Amino acid sequence: MSSMDVFWAAPPISRTLAASAFILSISVYTGFVPFHAVIFDPKNIWTIPPQLWRLVTPFLITGKELGIIFDTYFLYQYGSKLETSSPKFSQPGDFATYILFVSSVIFSPLRIRLVRMIRDRKLIST
Repeated sequence: MSSMDVFWAAPPISRTLAASAFILSISVYTGFVPFHAVIFDPKNIWTIPPQLWRLVTPFLITGKELGIIFDTYFLYQYGSKLETSSPKFSQPGDFATYILFVSSVIFSPLRIRLVRMIRDRKLIST
């Protein structure tokens, strides 16, 4: 069994999250992608055209050096256990729904703050 067969046999959500975290972290730490292009910056999210990747990419950047390997490994390990063995995620889309729910809960205080900043015209340049 080749390494690509092992990769494609992994659970799909965990596989995608771990691969995205690994590739993005390697790209940022080697300088291929500038760090300021992937961090969360509300001013750049609400520009025309919007930079919507900034809502996702901060969650995918791991630590430097060995953190790239260990963070990716544990993200895959725990994610695949939840995706395949957890009784709470018995249906095919349950784990993806869980990830989306947790992300929205993390961003809800931020959304409230952004609305207040827009209302107070701190994000709108004159």
